Amino acid sequence: MEAAPIFEGNGGRRADRIGYQASVQFRAGNRRAEVRISDISRLGARVSGVFLVHKDDRFFIKLGNLEAIEARVAWITDFQFGCEFVRPLNQSILQAITDGRI
Repeated sequence: MEAAPIFEGNGGRRADRIGYQASVQFRAGNRRAEVRISDISRLGARVSGVFLVHKDDRFFIKLGNLEAIEARVAWITDFQFGCEFVRPLNQSILQAITDGRI
């Protein structure tokens, strides 16, 4: 059985972040909003927007024409939060996202 992903909240990173600016759809239960991603990696992303979230909340984001991606809130500061994808992105999918092909 695969272990649940663990986010290192100490500032260390398990994957390199890639600068990526995009508005994406955020959905948590019946709450929906447009939020902004400012960087992304295979394992997660930095999200900004005025939306109340709590650490460990689960939600979905929609990147381009991909199926919605489930994530959890790993950290929160002011109007930004970091999320960890429940299932890491495939490297080729990540590259297609950041190249604007998705």
